[in-house]
Amino acid sequence: MSKEKSEEFYEQKYKNESEPWEYSKKAVEVLRHDFTLRTALSLKSSYTKILDVGCIKGQLTFLFGGVSPEIYGIDVSETALAYAKKSFDEAKKKSGGSCQYFFEKENITSLSFPEKSFDLVLLCDGIFEWFINNENRLQALKETHRVLMKGGFVILCDYGNQKYFDEYLALVNASGLEVVSTYRFNDRLCYQFNSWLKAVEKNIIAQKLIESRLIARFLMKVSSLFGAKGSKHIFVVATKI
Repeated sequence: MSKEKSEEFYEQKYKNESEPWEYSKKAVEVLRHDFTLRTALSLKSSYTKILDVGCIKGQLTFLFGGVSPEIYGIDVSETALAYAKKSFDEAKKKSGGSCQYFFEKENITSLSFPEKSFDLVLLCDGIFEWFINNENRLQALKETHRVLMKGGFVILCDYGNQKYFDEYLALVNASGLEVVSTYRFNDRLCYQFNSWLKAVEKNIIAQKLIESRLIARFLMKVSSLFGAKGSKHIFVVATKI
């Protein structure tokens, strides 16, 4: 996917849909964002500067309020950034005013930030979603390596088929980043369950079922019994040596 096509696609997506992918509504997405935060806090209790790549409306960005004094959310869509900025005041109140948020239009393949700017970069949903060829994916990872401080961390999360997992890890390693750990997010049954309700998703009962974290956690527990086949998302934690 070219840079131009990517930006046009996502700009139209956010102009035509109030919340594509429903990250703040679907329980499985909320739990995935919670897992991202917990993973970051398991590595360090706080960070000096965080970059959230593909921030959309700030669903994940604002979750990190209080973890760092400076958080940057970037996206290729002006419309998505406008949504995020509208939520700025409320998010600042929740963080007690201890966090400054900055939202800027940037493309991960050619960032304007100086080298070693961030000690945590969030690359969630994700280089396999954003790009269709490994050349752009590798460039995105190299840019991440460039702006990451020595000893800093990258949390990557991508949706896809498990057969691409080895290819994914190879790209991370080729960028100069070093893989620290990997996690399978046992969410396959959650997506299957949501697809069954697709035809009636506007029904209030269906909405409550999709938004139920209790149901999502139960389905994830069952998914874990299927090993690698039970996951649609994979998490990779990497660092800069």
